[in-house]
Amino acid sequence: MSRTLLDPAARPADNQRVHDADGKRVLSLRAAARVFFRAPTPPLLAPILAAAATARIVVARWSPADVVVVGVLLALQPFTEWLIHVFVLHFRPRTLGRVRIDLHAARKHRAHHLAPNDIDTAFVPLLDLVGLVGISFATLAIATRSLPLFLTGAVTSLTLLTLYEWTHFLVHTAYRPRRAYYRSLWRAHRLHHFKNEHYWFGVTVHLADRVFGTFPEKSAVETSATARTLAIDVT
Repeated sequence: MSRTLLDPAARPADNQRVHDADGKRVLSLRAAARVFFRAPTPPLLAPILAAAATARIVVARWSPADVVVVGVLLALQPFTEWLIHVFVLHFRPRTLGRVRIDLHAARKHRAHHLAPNDIDTAFVPLLDLVGLVGISFATLAIATRSLPLFLTGAVTSLTLLTLYEWTHFLVHTAYRPRRAYYRSLWRAHRLHHFKNEHYWFGVTVHLADRVFGTFPEKSAVETSATARTLAIDVT
């Protein structure tokens, strides 16, 4: 059953709220965290991340290369996030001969755009999460060719993925931004959903948007009539 933290009819436990400085009622972070860890993906990511971190500590053999691995993954994150959003999540169905190609992740993302306030659509689908982690681990194994460095990369990648899940989830709840950086993420992602789907593709960082020219001023962009449907007829 779909749920929304923007809907006053949602369960009381999910809608625990506190007053902010302006007297408005907003979802508390504690209440949001409880909902977050009841979703399918966080309980799956948490033990994998814990196991990878434990293994990295046990294996030891630390070196400056660990810092390089972490640095490379952090530098790539804005661009992998942007590329996946643009070319996978916004993939348009196409037909090759008699075969219709429509990516599972893209179908789920269209459902998310259709109902952006439904928190059940805000998480990476389990099928795609397994594929993403598998591809990430395979790439790390080939690139590092070292168990310690592979584990360092795995911990970093899983941490970034968990941070992505939390940030994306929180943006789609009733939690009101209090810090400037999160406020900028919140505003940009909502512009992507409600202003124009062709811009503001970043979720945790907008470096790639700025590099590729997809972070315009709000006033410079027309409101899109297809922000919900992505201009794709799914019938």
